[in-house]
Amino acid sequence: MSLWQRLLRIFTARAHAALDAVEDPVESMELAYRSQLAAFEEGRRGVAEVLTSEKRLELEVNALGAGIGRATEAAVTAARAGDDGAARRALEREAFLTSQRERLLDEIADVQTQRRGLEDLVERLGERVERLRTEKIALAARYATARAGVRAGSSVTGLSNDTAEMAQLVERARERSRNIQARAAALAELAGTAGTTIPDELITQRLASLKGTSASS
Repeated sequence: MSLWQRLLRIFTARAHAALDAVEDPVESMELAYRSQLAAFEEGRRGVAEVLTSEKRLELEVNALGAGIGRATEAAVTAARAGDDGAARRALEREAFLTSQRERLLDEIADVQTQRRGLEDLVERLGERVERLRTEKIALAARYATARAGVRAGSSVTGLSNDTAEMAQLVERARERSRNIQARAAALAELAGTAGTTIPDELITQRLASLKGTSASS
């Protein structure tokens, strides 16, 4: 393994470790979504509780209305019978029940106002939860793609560098091969020259020439 490859692997490992150490945005979005979802569910339970209280108040108003009716009837009966004391007591009862009923009607109106406000809030929370859910899904896809891109990019970078280094090695091998081939060709040429055969007539002529020179001297 070359020095560059070792450095590249160290750098890639550190990059991946740094990436893993960064706060996971998908997890953060998931926590935000769960928080908003919990608030939405709590709001829905609150609306249900308010509705229950409102129904109870309405039942009590109906009961008071029935009591008022009975008190009125009792007052009329006593007045017709000439029992003014009983008629007065019945009328006092009627007045008391009427005041209680009106008080509860005011309470119901306040509860209904609060309920409508709570329902609006819950509706907005529901819309926010739905938006967060959609954003959470989209973010998870984007984040997964980004992480894959970082890892793939690191791999491609390493592959590119390895490919370049391999190309250099191949080129050096080719250069050495060409040098060896050139040396082999040169040696073959020298060997061919050294083994060249001289024609016999040339040797005979040369020998005769040498003999003539020796005789004359």
